[in-house]
Amino acid sequence: MIPPKGSTGAGLPGDLGQVLAGGQGGRRRDATTEAIAEVAARLSEADRVSLLKFARFLEAQGDGAGDGAGAGEEGVDPAAASEPAGVPEPEPIPRPEGESVIKAMRRLTATYYMLDRGKLLNEASSLMAQHVMQGREASEVIDELETVFWSHYQARVQAEDPHRGGNDKDSPTS
Repeated sequence: MIPPKGSTGAGLPGDLGQVLAGGQGGRRRDATTEAIAEVAARLSEADRVSLLKFARFLEAQGDGAGDGAGAGEEGVDPAAASEPAGVPEPEPIPRPEGESVIKAMRRLTATYYMLDRGKLLNEASSLMAQHVMQGREASEVIDELETVFWSHYQARVQAEDPHRGGNDKDSPTS
């Protein structure tokens, strides 16, 4: 289980060190974890944030140490294994002034990292084509892209975590 944001450990900023420690309680880390920690220590803060988001994405996909693939039993946190995963919350990234459609796509795919990009591709590429080929205003296209991503996120929440319910107050249009 990836620890809450803001905790520190293993000499790396933020919670990346704690993630890489894998909740092993001071035991020696395996060679792969050591290599990841060494690379992470050399990355910029922004790249470490991206690495952490990717680690959270992998955890959400269920391919982590909990399934026994490629990890010994010491990498499994029994308390985390019993918790229901649910759909992760989006990682909000503020929309910058004068953002391009391409940068908006990058921002939205980072915000909604838990969504299947293949399912979004048809709608997103159609909107991008309207901007590039038909000259539609970037801000209008970005507004619609935000709505598309939010709709796909809400559909996934309803499909996989129906007890959580919708949260329209956080929608991009409210």
